[in-house]
Amino acid sequence: MVNIPLSISWNIKFPNLFLFFMAFGLLTGTVLSLMEGLLKILRFKSSSLVFDSLVRTIFYFVALWLILNIIKNLLNDYSYLFISGYMATPSNTRNFDIIILTYTLFMIFIVSFINEMVSKNSPGFTMPLILGKYRFPREENRLFIFLDLKGSTHLAEELGHLKYSSFIQESIMEVNQVAKKFKAHIYQYIGDEIVITWKLEHFNTLNSIKFLFALNQRLKKKEKQFNSHYGSIPVFRAGIHEGIVTAIEIGDLKREIAFHGDTMNVCSRIQGLCKIFNRKILISEQVNQNKEISQNFKVTPLGSQILEGRKHSVEVFAVE
Repeated sequence: MVNIPLSISWNIKFPNLFLFFMAFGLLTGTVLSLMEGLLKILRFKSSSLVFDSLVRTIFYFVALWLILNIIKNLLNDYSYLFISGYMATPSNTRNFDIIILTYTLFMIFIVSFINEMVSKNSPGFTMPLILGKYRFPREENRLFIFLDLKGSTHLAEELGHLKYSSFIQESIMEVNQVAKKFKAHIYQYIGDEIVITWKLEHFNTLNSIKFLFALNQRLKKKEKQFNSHYGSIPVFRAGIHEGIVTAIEIGDLKREIAFHGDTMNVCSRIQGLCKIFNRKILISEQVNQNKEISQNFKVTPLGSQILEGRKHSVEVFAVE
């Protein structure tokens, strides 16, 4: 309990209070961001969620305690910043420590909760779900990439289910790391397939090709690691298409945003042609309309293709 003398003058210095918390927030945010990056590098893969949360809490608490002590040493004492007449005794200073630590830990909990929501729904989909943006069907112009792991059936038989699942987990993690750099939205995981999307507003479709080549480079750098654990490296085949889709929020027990329309079907079928033509990247005529793609990569026309379930053919191009 905070003991406040009866003679205290309740003249709270709001400008000082504001400046203090701004500086404290900036310092805390910087330190915790660095720690979050460190914790992501030192992933506790084999540990439980409870253990991971406990480790994070300990790290955060120690960091906050150190920050408070640094501030106190710099200012000698900071209680005079807030209330005129409030004596800077060790007891009173300790009370401020408790208040600030409690406030900051609460805010960290809120931010962590939001981060978990974002990680569950993929960046770009969380806020629309919260705000109910897709409660009713709406059209969006998007580009999609259907990524499929090459030779997955053979790998599953060779590695066994458990080891194959670990292989899939690590492969998808590598895709996620590259997706972050290109601000891609992970729409779905379907077995060993990943569906990635971007809104076409202010998006250069050339970056979707660059994303795939960046992924290929990253996997090559991890070749030794994958070969030592699994005797194989992940190779993805990709189909790319763009167009209008209908977006809508579906489900009750598990809610998510779903995209429907011919664009999705065409993209999936184009990806299926990768195996037939033995190509890693295939794009539709709509995507190839961006002349920057042919200026930066080798584009080979594969002709007009009849896709399963469609009456009209689609021009398909290979990118290398």
